[in-house]
Amino acid sequence: MAQRLDAVEWFETLYEQHHRRAFGLAYSFLGESHAAEDVLQEAFLSAWRSGQRPDPRLDATRGWLLAIVRNRSIDVLRARRRRPTVPIEETAERAGPVDVPAEVERTADQLQARRVLDHLPHEQRQVLELAYFEGLTHTEIATRLELPLGTVKGRIRLALHRLRAHLFSRQDPSISA
Repeated sequence: MAQRLDAVEWFETLYEQHHRRAFGLAYSFLGESHAAEDVLQEAFLSAWRSGQRPDPRLDATRGWLLAIVRNRSIDVLRARRRRPTVPIEETAERAGPVDVPAEVERTADQLQARRVLDHLPHEQRQVLELAYFEGLTHTEIATRLELPLGTVKGRIRLALHRLRAHLFSRQDPSISA
């Protein structure tokens, strides 16, 4: 029974010593107190389940716990990227008159953008689609395509330059890219 009390005391001390800083770290990643509280709960539960009982007053223990919080926060951010949440109000159709000319123009712009993308070299189109349609970072694209980061950045820059030049040349000849 004494061993159980030591573990409980350890956990209480760990929480008292580090919960404020751990919450601050999670909040800085997620920007929402509710999500940060969830991450904090998961991190402390993970620390408890790990079976490790480092001295909660040591800086090394703080670093260990904050690493757990950081990793959990990153997991939440990645999950959000895979499953973005959209409030119901934004997805519901709005009643009211439809601006037909604006809708036609928007559709024409989308078709033009698709045609321009189709004229890009495959490598440039691929990195643009991963960046803009899947929301991947340059580093994530480099990892997925097994390319150097500089190559990914260069392809995106060249693709955007070509898109800009093509779109401006078709809209108004007096505008230069």
